[in-house]
Parts: sequence; C-alpha cells; structure tokens
Amino acid sequence: MTKSVVEDKIVNIEENTEQVSSTVIAPVAKQCSECQAEFGCGVASASEQGSCWCQDLPAIMPLGTLSDCLCKTCLAKAIGAEIIKQLNAAGSPKARLAIAEPYRHQTELVENIDFTIEDGRYVFSEWYHLKRARCCGNGCRHCAYK
Repeated sequence: MTKSVVEDKIVNIEENTEQVSSTVIAPVAKQCSECQAEFGCGVASASEQGSCWCQDLPAIMPLGTLSDCLCKTCLAKAIGAEIIKQLNAAGSPKARLAIAEPYRHQTELVENIDFTIEDGRYVFSEWYHLKRARCCGNGCRHCAYK
C-alpha cells in the first residue's frame, strides 16, 4: 500500500472510533421503589454497555419479588435479608456452604450483604464468612465455623 492509502485508512479508523465513543448510552434515571431516591440504572441499556451495577450483586432472589428497581442500598438490604432467610432454611453447615459457594468469586464487599457498620466498626456477616470458606480465627460474631 502507498503512504496516502495507509493515511486514509488511519483517518477512517480514527473517525469510526470517535463515532463509536459518542454512542455510549448513559444510565437511565430511575427512582427507588423503596426509599424514593434517584439513581442510575444501566439495565435498560445493558446490551449496549455490557451490564448494570446490580448484576454485580448476588443473584439469589427470585425476580418476581420486587415491583421495580431499587437503589444499591435498598437492593443490598433486600438481598441481605433473602440470604439470611435462605441460610436459616438450609439448616446444616454443609448446605449453608453450598448456597454461598457460587458467589466466592465476588470479592468486592457490599454493605448490608457482606458486612454492616456498627459503632464505626465493620461487622462481617455469616454470608461473608461462608463465601470465604474458612475461619480466620478472630472469633467473629457471625462466624459460620464455630
């Protein structure tokens, strides 16, 4: 190829790059059905953007239990409550570990699921300990291995 043909192809690539970057879709403005707070929801544009922040949380709840989208705090509280309900129904330590096993790859800690903050201190949940799959030996309040 000649130099001018290569330069033309580079210009075309750069122009296409600019066009692609300008088509990024912003999250849809939503209102939490629980607390009425406004937040950005990416599910409506998930096919263009890849995914929404809510898809990073444990997919442990049946979708029919919610009437509409929740903000991150309210959704984390709802998921945390559902996790406790499922762990209590599981009964045996082995069954509880089996519930958490598919979520071990989720290493980002989420407040109201993996921990709560009490008097300025992090209190790890039983869910966090089950995902960790071993005892740390610190005598944690919600240790699943006592």
